[in-house]
Amino acid sequence: MATIAGSNEIPTCHGALDNLDAEHDYWLEPIDGELPADLVGTFYRNGPGRQRIGDSKYGHWFDGDGMLSAFSFTGGDRPRLHFRNRYVRTPKYVEETASESIRYRGFGTQIPGGFLKNLFQMPANPANTNTMYHGGKLLALNEGGRPYALTPENLETLGEDDYDGTLGRGDVFSAHGKVHPDSGDYINFGAGMDGMSWRGPRPCLKLYRIDPNGRVKTRNSVALDNFPFCHDFAITENYAVFFLGSIVFGNMLPMLVGAKTIADQISFDGSIPMQAIIIDLNTLTEVKRFETDPGAIIHFANAFEDGDEIVVDAMFADNFEANATLLDVFNPELRFNGGAYRRYRLDMRGSRIHHETVSDIESEFPTINTAWTGKRHGQCFTACAFDNGANSFFNGFQRVDFDGAADVVELPRGHYGSEPLFVPAQGATREDDGYILEVVYDGFAHRSELQAFRADNVQEQVFRARLDHHLPHQFHGFFTPDVFVA
Repeated sequence: MATIAGSNEIPTCHGALDNLDAEHDYWLEPIDGELPADLVGTFYRNGPGRQRIGDSKYGHWFDGDGMLSAFSFTGGDRPRLHFRNRYVRTPKYVEETASESIRYRGFGTQIPGGFLKNLFQMPANPANTNTMYHGGKLLALNEGGRPYALTPENLETLGEDDYDGTLGRGDVFSAHGKVHPDSGDYINFGAGMDGMSWRGPRPCLKLYRIDPNGRVKTRNSVALDNFPFCHDFAITENYAVFFLGSIVFGNMLPMLVGAKTIADQISFDGSIPMQAIIIDLNTLTEVKRFETDPGAIIHFANAFEDGDEIVVDAMFADNFEANATLLDVFNPELRFNGGAYRRYRLDMRGSRIHHETVSDIESEFPTINTAWTGKRHGQCFTACAFDNGANSFFNGFQRVDFDGAADVVELPRGHYGSEPLFVPAQGATREDDGYILEVVYDGFAHRSELQAFRADNVQEQVFRARLDHHLPHQFHGFFTPDVFVA
């Protein structure tokens, strides 16, 4: 167990990077506190379930195999909570599990054996970043390829999903699609190639709009000058907003021929300004571009239209130092970095773009009540890193009202949290009538638990449900009011 430097008592976050090879299926009990009767549905999370295979560790946190977790709330007069976890059966997972060795390249992982082993081998899709239930499909998502479909009840892998042949082999599908609250359409994108030119591959953003029945009804591509590090975006009522930042890829030829990884070729260039690209949601065509100060935005909270302006709330970073940690996740001397909560205003009638800081607490993983997607939200919830001597990972969260007033929850030292997901109470009418669900790793006990807090008063913890084991740090989650228990 790694401990805080200079201490023999406070564990770091690194214990939660241990593999969870077992797949579980059980009811969580006893519960510390009470399960609410109006908390009904299934909370899915996705992330790397293992960072090692056999005697080898993966070369980057992004390369661990995707493992979905499902917390199912029955609600009603006698509410119960069920837990299940299962790996996505990608070819990478299946073959590497059988051989107990690295068989596929990744974002920062090479196949052992040298250059020839990696020659023309493209990075695998580990299906490990996010999940979505839409159009009757439960999807495991990673921007390294097409989505994987699973059965929502028991998380059995059905296979790659190409949306009835709409997604070709080269069509990637991001981990951060958005559901338009008015139409129910699922908007997603992928950073990819749109053919070849004399200069090489032509980079682009591929855009998709999928109806509530799971059919792709519109798709298009927008040409770019360079291959972007584009992980997330935001939508308003009428637009999609992409920020292409100062995190750039170098010459990708060494990666394509297998000499280097993507992570080797990525860097932060402070001389490159950020661009904001505005896309019309109906036609999926570009409307306008803005240019602003250098920086990077990894995750967005929300965006909405305010007269002639588009307002965008997002997590801003002025560096990509986090990549060093992601390449060496077991190093207790390194910490996982967050950013600053910024608000951008984009003048659609002119070219002016300006920003302000909403919260200066180091933050990431912003979430809102998704019913307010594309509308003026009243509050946002973010994972936070508090400097309490045990801040190797996110160790709390905050509720941030629109005007910047923050209410923070700091976890005890040696406990590490995750993305704080808002879940509406059944029959809710207010934006903040619901719960914040937070998976917390207890480094002392090497176990994880699901904690719930009142969204309208985050100082009020509603319950704690302890797992029988740890849950490796995961990336993102999604809640559906449908109850799925096999």
